[in-house]
Amino acid sequence: MPRADLFRHLFCLSLVLGFALQPLMAGNHKKKPAPDRYIQNYERKLADLEKRKQDTDKMLKQANADFRKQTERKQRELKELAEEYKQREARAQKVIKEYGEQQDSISAALKKYRVELAAKKQQQEAKVRAAEAAKKKEEAKKTAAAKKPAPKAKVDLKKREEIRKRAEESRRAHLKRFDKNRDGEVTKEEAKAVLAQEAKQREEVRKNPNGSARKKPAPKKPDLDRLRANYVKAQKNDQSAKGLYAKAKRAYDEARGNKKTYKVDLERLEKNCERAKKNAYTMGRALVSAKRAYEYARRK
Repeated sequence: MPRADLFRHLFCLSLVLGFALQPLMAGNHKKKPAPDRYIQNYERKLADLEKRKQDTDKMLKQANADFRKQTERKQRELKELAEEYKQREARAQKVIKEYGEQQDSISAALKKYRVELAAKKQQQEAKVRAAEAAKKKEEAKKTAAAKKPAPKAKVDLKKREEIRKRAEESRRAHLKRFDKNRDGEVTKEEAKAVLAQEAKQREEVRKNPNGSARKKPAPKKPDLDRLRANYVKAQKNDQSAKGLYAKAKRAYDEARGNKKTYKVDLERLEKNCERAKKNAYTMGRALVSAKRAYEYARRK
């Protein structure tokens, strides 16, 4: 049997039984009617809605209270923040004022320093101009003095001739000893050869003194006092010659450097300088020869 027909038969059976049993159950007391479930559902829904409404109203009241609290707190914080920013602004204004005062002070100091610097610069320029004027005046005096004939330096001709003779004798002795090819010059090779030959002869004399005595007479013992005196004189002559050369060179250099200002005989000064240079060179060679002879004799 289908389910729909089954439900329909059951419904009809329940109606029949209800009508049949209703007289039997009736008595003196009236039975309360069964509550309608739709009504119960509606009432339950209404109660639930009423509860939700009350809960929502409580939530609304709580939200309003929270809003007021938060608003009061935010207003209080805003007030405190405004006060803080006001204090910051006051401090910043104070610092700005101090910086302005410092700027004014530094600007005044800079202005004062620039004024002092300009004054010092003017003083230095005045000193430079005064020094230049004094230098020009001194140069004018020197020019006027240079126009006058310069007095000739006193020269001891006798002493110079004596020095020249001694130097010439020393040079000749040196050439006689070392200049083997007689070309007027002594090279390093010639000097080494002569010294080697003399050393060889001394070695032969040492090994065979009797035989060498028959062939060649024994050399005379050198006079140390005379050689030392010659060495001392050569030193003095060398110093004197170097001093004369330095003086002549200084005079020539000074005249050559100031030839635009001083009218001097440059050719004469140059010749004097060359002559003094050659003399100094000769005296130096003589000193070397005298020193070598003295030291050689002293070793023997």
